[in-house]
Amino acid sequence: MAYRTLIAYVRSIAELKRIANAAALVAAKADRAHIIGIYAIPSPVVYADPNGFVDATLFEAHEARHKENATKLKNLFEAEMLERGLPHEFRIVRSNTGAASDGILQSAFRADLIVAGQPDPDDPDTSNDTTETLIFDSGRPVLLVPYAFSAPSDLSKVAVAFNGKREAARAAFDALPLLVAAKSVEIIWVDPPETNEQGSELAGSALAEALDRHGANVAITHLASQGLSAHDTIRQHIMTNGIDLLVMGAYSHSRLRELIFGGVTKAMLADMPTLTLLSR
Repeated sequence: MAYRTLIAYVRSIAELKRIANAAALVAAKADRAHIIGIYAIPSPVVYADPNGFVDATLFEAHEARHKENATKLKNLFEAEMLERGLPHEFRIVRSNTGAASDGILQSAFRADLIVAGQPDPDDPDTSNDTTETLIFDSGRPVLLVPYAFSAPSDLSKVAVAFNGKREAARAAFDALPLLVAAKSVEIIWVDPPETNEQGSELAGSALAEALDRHGANVAITHLASQGLSAHDTIRQHIMTNGIDLLVMGAYSHSRLRELIFGGVTKAMLADMPTLTLLSR
């Protein structure tokens, strides 16, 4: 089992090399990986003047800017792929909405994995584009690349954040091609439950056994939050132990609840310590 078709969603020159590096790390785990670079052109936001007329030059400027971006990114993407000797192609697609990420969904439906960048608040080409569309609507696992990112040499140390919920289990099995290829896989559970039926020492053991049957080298680590949030506890563990890849389920609470009260997914999207594979 391996990822054969990868979507590399690129939006700006600043993030392209990070996306290419991450996609290459994943492709190295398969012998026939094909990487599809995609640049999506969003629909222009149209404003009318007081008389109800739309200035056509707005459309022209929108088209010219995105055509220029697409050409530059295509050339850079192809150079990165050729340097690595990876099979690839580049597509320019259009979104029917103002969100560029909507435009890649049809391609994503026929891919194994989407590689995309964490929105960078200092990069205007990425800061207004949400990754939530990819997570919620693509039906595919999404590998997010932090904007403050130095690519590891390999995805050898992987942590799977598990809380016993559906989304976390889905993420673990969506990441299976990377887990079986890793040198070590650590299932981390923050403040695991203690019940009469299951002691805390057993939390995560069923998942570990299932992954072990596939050949993954799995260990279980229980983390005590000690007053920190779950996100901060996980982040601290990742930074301390040099984890190359974090795997986690996304939005095990509703998106509305996370918007109002916060949650691990929302916090991780804002403060991402390493490559993070999210699935829902």
